[in-house]
Amino acid sequence: MLFTQKQVTRSKKIVILCNDQKIPITVYGGGSGTVGGVFPLNGGITIDMGKLNNIIEFDRESELISVESGLILDNLEESLNYEGYTIRHFPQSMKSASIGGLIATKSVGQFSTKYGGIEDILVGLDVLLPNGKIVKTTRVPRTSTGPDIKNIFIGSEGTFGIILTATLKVLKIPEKMIFSSYLCQDFFKGIDAIKELLQSGLKPPVIRLYNQEESELKFRKIGLNKKGSLLILCHEGLKNIVDSEIKETNKICQRHGLTYTGDKIGKMWYKHRFDTKGIMEYNQKTGGISDAIEISVNWNGIKKLYQEVIQYFKKNSIKFAAHLSHIYPTGASIYFIYYVKSDDESKAEKLFFQTWNEVLMIILKNNASISHHHGIGIVKKELLKEELGEGYDILLGIKNCLDPNKILNKGKLVD
Repeated sequence: MLFTQKQVTRSKKIVILCNDQKIPITVYGGGSGTVGGVFPLNGGITIDMGKLNNIIEFDRESELISVESGLILDNLEESLNYEGYTIRHFPQSMKSASIGGLIATKSVGQFSTKYGGIEDILVGLDVLLPNGKIVKTTRVPRTSTGPDIKNIFIGSEGTFGIILTATLKVLKIPEKMIFSSYLCQDFFKGIDAIKELLQSGLKPPVIRLYNQEESELKFRKIGLNKKGSLLILCHEGLKNIVDSEIKETNKICQRHGLTYTGDKIGKMWYKHRFDTKGIMEYNQKTGGISDAIEISVNWNGIKKLYQEVIQYFKKNSIKFAAHLSHIYPTGASIYFIYYVKSDDESKAEKLFFQTWNEVLMIILKNNASISHHHGIGIVKKELLKEELGEGYDILLGIKNCLDPNKILNKGKLVD
């Protein structure tokens, strides 16, 4: 730990110097963000957290692990698996994302319906402030000693402080994991089935409902030979509980007219779930740009919002796909994936951002959130105040209090 302490001491000196001289600082974790949060827009220096990558303590009795913020999640998961444990936090970026970055962007993973987001896994952290002081939050199951200070830094995108260490919950690797899939002739019937699942108290860790466009795009090559919307489910835990949950889930799905299609597609999804080859290949084509707008909406507005966004894509002849994942008793996250193309790169970029902004306005009009877990960064910043209203001024007040010289990740989140 001596080398680590040297790194922290060096970081403190750099931060204090930059604060005194008003030199901008951008903190770099794994660089896996998709909304531009790590771009140094105002010059200055970048602090790479990569060498703060140690496991500090593993408390098996409490099932807690304390780590440095530069540790890559996949490396942590591999170390835990060797001991029979798991974080159960599987974002698309886990092979390159750092623990600090996951906290700073309020990450969520593919198994979130049962285990929650990073905010449900994080117990405490240490944060280096611009004035050189280190805030150490309490590491206990719950406290009533005022507002939870760690929540100030969850989702702060590197604008309030530099995350140094984190204490996270861990779990024993589940005894049994079972995948299943169902075909829905009507996308909205799939939504109704999912809503009943969650509101009945069942929480399969993975629930992914793909509309017909994305179902064909992703799964036709591996055996989906019928039209419709594909629902993939995963149950895991103690064997007897898993078996009971599967029986109840099947009853609900049948009641909504869904057809069971076996476990093959679910297993294939799990095996290839980190593969983004298709999107990357499209982006490498001349004039081709694709991305996902991930939003959060309550059940009472989800169908109307979905219809309005899809109608917008069709009206403008934009290729699209969509799916639900990260499900709650009160609502869900929807991914709207779209693809634009032009023979001229600049025209393609203009069309991409025009589409991006117009879809976000539809989302705001429907009382939904413009980001479920990717964060704000650069590309959603202009609409943040539109969503937060007076809450934006509260964030601005926190920024002015913790970083009055505006050195941390300048130009992001709040200015």
